[in-house]
Amino acid sequence: MPQLSYSTAGFGSLDLGPALDHIAAAGFRCVELACDRHVAGDHPSQMATRVRRQLEEREMMATTVHGPARRNVLGAVTEEWRSASIPVLADALRMTGEIGARGMVIHGIPNPMFLPEDRDPRSLYETMVDAMRRSVEDLVPVAAEAGVRMLLENLPYNRDLRAEGKEGDYPLMRMSDLREFVDPFPSEQVALIVDVGHAWTDGSDPASEIRIAGDRLWGTHLQDVDHDDPQDDHWAPLQGGLDWPSIFEALAEVDYPGTYTFEVIRPRNDESAEELALMTAATASTWGLFP
Repeated sequence: MPQLSYSTAGFGSLDLGPALDHIAAAGFRCVELACDRHVAGDHPSQMATRVRRQLEEREMMATTVHGPARRNVLGAVTEEWRSASIPVLADALRMTGEIGARGMVIHGIPNPMFLPEDRDPRSLYETMVDAMRRSVEDLVPVAAEAGVRMLLENLPYNRDLRAEGKEGDYPLMRMSDLREFVDPFPSEQVALIVDVGHAWTDGSDPASEIRIAGDRLWGTHLQDVDHDDPQDDHWAPLQGGLDWPSIFEALAEVDYPGTYTFEVIRPRNDESAEELALMTAATASTWGLFP
């Protein structure tokens, strides 16, 4: 029976305690802690004791942490930007270990919205990839000391470029590129996470992305998106058009050892956050994922 987890991002408007209460009420005992929603600021480790206590009081555990995102990325295009991001991500890795989670999701290449408006994104691709490599090298010792894997995520930014009328593939969006990127790094500290909604939004088959990630896959974000016009919707499973049987077949084929983490954030039909968590749990139960 796989371990199930629910992202606290689904209750981002609430403080962490009430968010955990609602997640527990839906039947989940494990969570992914969303830093941007529930551990604000540049020093996440300062919140570690409080977070751990809130989990323990509810007999819950954090399986993964979604590290600080937005401008906190590995592949910043200036050294000033990178030098500001790395200490925040390093502190979040330490917090992840302190609360007992074993993986931290990190965004690699920055969202196009954060790039200089006067530059063609393609002129920055090599800079971003090089910065991402150096950042991972800087963070591997931190992850090793914390006992945590960095989980590099496939992101949906090719769609964002297309929406802006720009051509070309953004670097390190697909698992084929990410797998090649992580291979030189130690697997105990650097691994991959497949967000199935990001994959379809970006024009890739989620099951194929899972198979490409293979034995470096240590995390999942399970969310549904529209089949014909996917926009990283983060709907509850079965509310969109993903081929869920093929996704679970692929996870079984690669002997995926990690947690099935549902990152359900938005309603499709005006459901409340509480209703989305209950819907997700009910679907997981029909799939035989709940005991």
